Amino acid sequence: MPILQPPVPELPAALSFAGKTAIVTGANSGLGWASVVHLAKRHISTLVLAVRTRKTGEATKAALLADPAVRALPTPPTILIYELDLARPSSVAAFASKILADLPTLDILLLNAGMGNLNWVTTPETKTEQMFQVNFLSNAMLAVRLLPLLRASAQKSRATSHLCIVGSRMIPLHSYTKNPIPETSSVFAFVNDPAHFKKFSRYPDTKVLVTMLVRELARRTDAAEVTVNSVCPGMVKTNIDTKQPLWIKVPMVFIHAIRSRTAEVGARTLVNAVSAGPETHGQMLEDFEVNAFLDTEQGKKMEEKVWKETLAAADSFAPGSVEEANLRD
Repeated sequence: MPILQPPVPELPAALSFAGKTAIVTGANSGLGWASVVHLAKRHISTLVLAVRTRKTGEATKAALLADPAVRALPTPPTILIYELDLARPSSVAAFASKILADLPTLDILLLNAGMGNLNWVTTPETKTEQMFQVNFLSNAMLAVRLLPLLRASAQKSRATSHLCIVGSRMIPLHSYTKNPIPETSSVFAFVNDPAHFKKFSRYPDTKVLVTMLVRELARRTDAAEVTVNSVCPGMVKTNIDTKQPLWIKVPMVFIHAIRSRTAEVGARTLVNAVSAGPETHGQMLEDFEVNAFLDTEQGKKMEEKVWKETLAAADSFAPGSVEEANLRD
């Protein structure tokens, strides 16, 4: 990996999201905040801020409407606030149900929210490992649940909808090659066993699962209706390191100073992904190639299991959602 990252070009001046509705998770800070600013400046009509608390959402909405470029728009976006806590499946289910009940159309689903942690932490409701739940499983459930609305919106508008999940170029650092999942084992059970938790690998482990999910969704989705992709914004200075121990935080200050992109620059890659063409369907947009593990025999077998277990989880999470999304082979 080079010391400096390649420059990210400005978004096209003519890029417009007029008439479109977008959901951005983790919209109150970092890449999520910078992404909603980009979308608002480019005439998004309806913007859904998915945040953990109403108070946070109201502050984000006020800051967005106070932005000089947004204030200068002839018609400011309609901004809606919905609570979403990815660590709690009940919150994810309630969010999806409210979106389906309230929104007539959805053109962009940007699943940006995620987390990094070096410690084994379980979620309060299901006791799954926190990064697995937040970075992968909750996003998978949202993707399955909201895919029909994205598809219907594309058919109505005759314009392609976009589903994008933030990935990571760190996936080569995953643990699955050195610590392979036995063929007889469930992938989900394996990664939720503390005996297999590798603190420096868990974040890339979850992003491997995200990449596999995107590939499988894309195989079952018409790119002309819904372009499904992933994007790595590169190393970006955000608040994702706030929960790390001091011995990680201190060197990261210097590393960020040398090579990190600002959130505004990193968010350009996200906004580009949700406006990209069908050639990006099933792909991860990044500066470097996807790790070869995904196309090894081991990787392919693991991906098949991940997909089957994801569908089973979706069946349990929202019965009938897999059929409604037309994802059953």
